[in-house]
Amino acid sequence: MAFSTDKFSVLPHSLLSTIVSLIPFKEAVVRKCIAFAIKHKVKELELEFCDPNLDCYITTNYINHDASFELPTNVYGHTGLESLKLFSCSFVETEFLNFHVLKEISLGWMEVKLTTIKTLLSNCEALESLILKRCWNSDDFDLREESLRLRKLILDRCMFGSNSRYFIVNAPNLRYFYYSGLNDNFLVMDIHSPMMEEEVLDFCIEFEGHALFLYKLVEDISSGSTLTVCNYFLQDCELPDNFNLKRFWTDHARAYNCMLYTLREVEIKDFKGSMNEIRVITYFITIGRVLRKMTIYISKDDVTNQEWSMDSYWRDMIEKLRSQRASRDLEISIY
Repeated sequence: MAFSTDKFSVLPHSLLSTIVSLIPFKEAVVRKCIAFAIKHKVKELELEFCDPNLDCYITTNYINHDASFELPTNVYGHTGLESLKLFSCSFVETEFLNFHVLKEISLGWMEVKLTTIKTLLSNCEALESLILKRCWNSDDFDLREESLRLRKLILDRCMFGSNSRYFIVNAPNLRYFYYSGLNDNFLVMDIHSPMMEEEVLDFCIEFEGHALFLYKLVEDISSGSTLTVCNYFLQDCELPDNFNLKRFWTDHARAYNCMLYTLREVEIKDFKGSMNEIRVITYFITIGRVLRKMTIYISKDDVTNQEWSMDSYWRDMIEKLRSQRASRDLEISIY
């Protein structure tokens, strides 16, 4: 009796997917490899054809580059996919008709129009996770009319056109929202999700932007129990002449619903000790009625001989705020 020499058939789907994704482009007959994976009914398929020289957000030199590869037609007929990741790999969204069990889509390093996103969300009825990385388009990110089933939404340093003004998502089941990118275009940023558990907001401090609307995110976005914000959220920004920054967080920042009923954890990264940062921290501590945990990471930039003494100074100042806690269960950790 002849023994089978096909050792790949007995491997788990996850390992087959990893093997194919690691094969260098020049050493593989990429379409045959994909056909092999589809034949063996993989549940996870990742195709990455990014030019590493284009992965530079500061210069945005990845914008308007054509995708390096086109998704083969045989993939569209595979009904067992649960996770699909396409990086610099173009596709025809209207052909996504057989992905009835697809739970996760990740797209990167290519243009993704709003109409494309809407088609994907409409055709893939089981979709729970949408991840966009280094994508670009000239549209508003306006999904207010849809009632999305998404539980996770991640936008990692995507670029929107200069005329984009709205970032609106209606996702009643959304649990996790991550946004990293520029903030100077959007006049409205609204995430409707009463089920939110965690939000991460990173507004890229290396860029100049208009940050007046940031405090409103506490009401419009932050309905979850955990909020992580970048240092830019806490820093001084360019303000109108009649704007009193010193009294902003006491006169204008009111007790939003999340501060009274849902927000239980706050992380503050790259703390530099500015007075505005102190005021924001004071706001969270004195208003956060159900807050359980606050973690503050002191910036390690520009290390000097005075680092230890400055570190102790800010620690002492924050420690003094403990007596003003709105929540007696609040634990404050400083690193």
